[in-house]
Amino acid sequence: MSVFKRTRYLLLASIAVASVFAAAASAANAAVIYNNIPSPLPGNFASFGNEAYSMAEFGGMVEFAAPGQKHQTVTVAMSTWACQYGQVYPNTCETPKPNKKAKVPVTLNVYEVGPGNTVGAKLGTTTKTFRMPYRPTRDTTGTCVGKGYEAGTWYDATTDACYHGMAFTITFKKLHLETRKKEIISVSYNTTGHGPAPIGLTACNSTVAGCYYDSLNVAIIEPAEGAPSAGSNPTNELYINTTYEEMYCGSGTPLGTFGPTAPIEGSCASNNVYGTEAGIQPAFSVSAE
Repeated sequence: MSVFKRTRYLLLASIAVASVFAAAASAANAAVIYNNIPSPLPGNFASFGNEAYSMAEFGGMVEFAAPGQKHQTVTVAMSTWACQYGQVYPNTCETPKPNKKAKVPVTLNVYEVGPGNTVGAKLGTTTKTFRMPYRPTRDTTGTCVGKGYEAGTWYDATTDACYHGMAFTITFKKLHLETRKKEIISVSYNTTGHGPAPIGLTACNSTVAGCYYDSLNVAIIEPAEGAPSAGSNPTNELYINTTYEEMYCGSGTPLGTFGPTAPIEGSCASNNVYGTEAGIQPAFSVSAE
């Protein structure tokens, strides 16, 4: 080997080793600055979907344990009620190929917090297409009904419980923006009739199972599931863009505009939209370096 080739080889090898150490150092420097997603992940969460709740965008305000960092990574817990064949409530849900995925583009938006907890300037946005799972086949053994759950649910042996939907997570890696002390984080995706750009009727609408994205929800965390393990929730408001007026709880946010609800407590928490649980928030985990 010539001196030139050997020198070039050693230089490339040194660069490769340095890159490995840099990547390892970067991973080691990443810190979780907000997290309200339980670990291990349960079989499912309560959730809100764009199609079911006439939404185009859904999110919440978070307060970070250590602001002022860059390269923000956001994980969102989702819930799917989609079956490969059949439906949940008629108890016909079948998912014979668990490894099969559905591709759905999802947009993550990050905003400043404006005066009076309003939505401030958009700090960043990114869209990624994720390969998302279907929920498991319905319980056919009678286990769920025997435990007092409805027909159509699936049985999770890990938690010895039954669920209509199934929880999973999606992750948006390294958004190039500096973390503020407080941010409003939201999720947006299109469905048949809702989202920023509704898809409209397509071939999947004519199937019994329907379109995957119409059964896709963003998970929410209820206070009974515990306080955030990092960071905090500075408000009981949610942030939504919806044409379903009741979801704003009389906050004054104009219909079809992304903005705060009234605090999810009291009469708002007990309305037909939110049930009886006060203080619910979207399921997010944020790390930064």
